[in-house]
Amino acid sequence: MKAVVISGFLYNLSDNIIPFLDEQTDVYIHTWDVEDNHRWITKADRYKKYCNNFKVITEKPIYDYKLYSYFYSTWKSVNLIDDFSKYDKIVKFKPNLNTNIIKYKGDTDKYYKKAKIQTRPLLDNVSKEDCIFGSIYYQTLDERLFTGHSKGFQKAFKIEEKNFKSEMFELNINLQKQYGTNYEGSIFWKEWLEKKKLFLILDTDLVIPDNYI
Repeated sequence: MKAVVISGFLYNLSDNIIPFLDEQTDVYIHTWDVEDNHRWITKADRYKKYCNNFKVITEKPIYDYKLYSYFYSTWKSVNLIDDFSKYDKIVKFKPNLNTNIIKYKGDTDKYYKKAKIQTRPLLDNVSKEDCIFGSIYYQTLDERLFTGHSKGFQKAFKIEEKNFKSEMFELNINLQKQYGTNYEGSIFWKEWLEKKKLFLILDTDLVIPDNYI
């Protein structure tokens, strides 16, 4: 079994998600209850037939700041999972990827083994469950689409809400001091994951399209 978690606004959700869905897949969505998003929430409901279980929750926006809104929503969608142990893999998916087909295989065994060989001995004491697999650009992670195992997602996001928000605010403030207020969000994701003792591994099959929305 695998889980797909979708977060943030569902604008431009399209059929490119269908290849990620099957009868061995559960989908968890957290999104925002605003008028412009309602038709996309309705569209998401059409994808129920492609997967095993499908859970959507909405709430009124609580952050104007884009980074907080999206990151909180991701935390919320992951925490919709009641039993992490039943999932071999978890895929984090952003709805508005601007392409009809996403080149994705999710073969974490292959990516982990390749990285372990090429960086020996750096990963000798690291398991694939402690890794996040995605597109890596100069040490940062493209947060629009990545894969991990249950242990990795729990380490990253299974955090009590008060502590999660406090850590999110603190990290952003520290990064703003270091890089300025307009730093790229991928830096935040990279720093968060590494603080949770997770390792970023290149998914050599994944091709994510440019997205400036």
